Amino acid sequence: MDAQTGRQAFARAAIGTTAMAIAITLFVGTERLAVRASAQAAESTPEFAYSGDNGPGFWGEVPGWEACAATAATERQSPIDIDRVVIDRRLAPLQLDLHETPLALTNNGHTIEQEYEPGSTLALGGVIYELTQFHFHTLSEHTVAGHHGVMELHAVFADPASDKKAVVGMLLVIGKTNHFISTLIANGLPKKSGDEVADPSKHINVENALTSTARYYTYPGSLTTPPCSETVTWLVLHDVAELSKNQFEAFRTILGNNFRPLQKRNGRTIRSTAGNFARDR
Repeated sequence: MDAQTGRQAFARAAIGTTAMAIAITLFVGTERLAVRASAQAAESTPEFAYSGDNGPGFWGEVPGWEACAATAATERQSPIDIDRVVIDRRLAPLQLDLHETPLALTNNGHTIEQEYEPGSTLALGGVIYELTQFHFHTLSEHTVAGHHGVMELHAVFADPASDKKAVVGMLLVIGKTNHFISTLIANGLPKKSGDEVADPSKHINVENALTSTARYYTYPGSLTTPPCSETVTWLVLHDVAELSKNQFEAFRTILGNNFRPLQKRNGRTIRSTAGNFARDR
């Protein structure tokens, strides 16, 4: 190799090394930007609460949550007071097929929630909805003839082919000890946001929590948390469940008041199977 050839080879090597260094710098820089952007996105993710500056009165001000403002007379927001119902004798008992799922309670900062394994369903209006989770609110979100329960259980079913949901709601009142609630409490409730209590060896079935699923109210509504999407068919059971005062306090101490205020009915019809919870109470 002559001197000129050596100089050319050295120059090419130097250029290649420089190009590689630039590429590495660009790659690292891009990665850092991506991580920074991801962190910023996480930081800017809207949060909601049940009081203060992030409370229900401000949910509708967040982009994407405009439905929560419920300003139009055609809005179908939830929860509502269940009163002045129309008996519909065509309503059949709920077609539920519910199975056990491993115990795994999570505190997501808004409620205590149990995710459900696939396979449990609700057949409604020709659609098979999949049970995705159930969770709790204290006090109840719905009222019946103006009366709250101390808690409300929501079993959330989703249509895999759309954004539609069907939610079975059940109010709870103070009374005798609730065996289903006892099972949850015995394993420990997740006390802080992000906490999880899981025991794969133990299984629960939300069917054991529900009162009669042949007696219910139904109306078109929304999610009761942001983004308040108006895609929910509500099925609120007539019959309340009972739980002891100590059981209620175990949830209330963690959840506080995590219920959305009542929304306007806006002329919606609330249909009911035969019988009336307001009378039966």
